[in-house]
Amino acid sequence: MSVLVSDRKESKFEAITYSVELHDMLSDFMQRSFGVKDLEHFVRVRYAYGDDETEDYAKYRYLMTNFKNRIDHLASQLTNNIRAANSTYPTSMQEYEQRRSYQNSAIVNCEQIIKELQRIVEIFNVDVNTYGRYVKAIDREIGLIKKWRQRDNRIKSYLQGNI
Repeated sequence: MSVLVSDRKESKFEAITYSVELHDMLSDFMQRSFGVKDLEHFVRVRYAYGDDETEDYAKYRYLMTNFKNRIDHLASQLTNNIRAANSTYPTSMQEYEQRRSYQNSAIVNCEQIIKELQRIVEIFNVDVNTYGRYVKAIDREIGLIKKWRQRDNRIKSYLQGNI
């Protein structure tokens, strides 16, 4: 017997599986150059409107490649931090704090990805509405990690009680 999607409860591993989905979403977005349809046209228009003194195609290609690398690196770090936190089952306060540190690092990675996306919008003057989907997905990941940390508070109270 199957359960309707709307009736399903959120898995405690949802933060882990969703981080992989988020990384895949961002990879797909990077392959589409973050919504910049034609980089050469973008550079010509900036030059034509006097925003740039020269038609420096190499500069914007470099920036685009650099943003792609940074976002891919941050998304990988996010997934790695979440997996590291999941692989640590705390049996002492030190292990609990280490797990919490990995969870906090994952939240920081999410915020860094959002900041990189905002910077892309500023530099390449793309439609902000295209980014809403990705920001919502990142906010969902942050929410999932925060719920996970709240569930871990039970472990903390148990560990503090056994000291």
